[in-house]
Amino acid sequence: MPEIRYSIDDDKVATITLDRDHKRNAINRDMAARLLQNLDKAEHHNARIVVIRANRGAHVWCAGHDLSELDPQEIQDGNTTLDIVARIQSLPIPVIAMIEGSVHGGGLLLALSADIVIATDNAHATITSNKLGVPLAPQLLAYWLRVMGLHKTKEMLFTAAPISAQEAYIAGLYNHVVEPEQLESATQEVIGHILGCARESLASTKRQLNLIAHQTAISESELNSLHAQNSAILNDPTTRKRIEKLLDELREPR
Repeated sequence: MPEIRYSIDDDKVATITLDRDHKRNAINRDMAARLLQNLDKAEHHNARIVVIRANRGAHVWCAGHDLSELDPQEIQDGNTTLDIVARIQSLPIPVIAMIEGSVHGGGLLLALSADIVIATDNAHATITSNKLGVPLAPQLLAYWLRVMGLHKTKEMLFTAAPISAQEAYIAGLYNHVVEPEQLESATQEVIGHILGCARESLASTKRQLNLIAHQTAISESELNSLHAQNSAILNDPTTRKRIEKLLDELREPR
């Protein structure tokens, strides 16, 4: 059974729904592939807006990567989250993250890459990569800095502690924070405003803003050095033992 649903209405608003509640919408390889396919499908269907959401009443919008598939070599050789983030950014269509419930890890990266984020007041956010000792790619850290700024980014990554929806709003991660029963209407209001704008102008504006935001002073040699540093951490026996222990705990019957 598909764990991601896709639909598009008469107004050309495409909706991608994360539908893996029993796993807290943790993204596995199949979900990642389907999410990329559905983003492509939205562009093929000439969608005006893409909304990424969970099922109504979700307690967790997205728990990030499915840890049962966590493997240091795969993180090193290919990053599906980076692929999804890059596709959202390159899509010539406004993408709204409609967040109900908490956001964790890779789910937070989806929110950071969206163009507009509308969240419920219980949408606290957490990133725990440093608890695992798994470094993030420089490109992903760059998204954080562009959206939230240096101090809050450091706090989230250094402490692995959750921040409230209100803190996320103040930091610039969320555009709007509403009560759960207001999420649908608040999202529709934003959609109505976007539909009143010209498609071509929106696509051009999104591309220009993202190009400007992507400017960086990091040289190619510095970037290669950062990748090498991350690779060394991932290949360190301590990191691998930590991940193996986590996977063993996940495999134990509950």
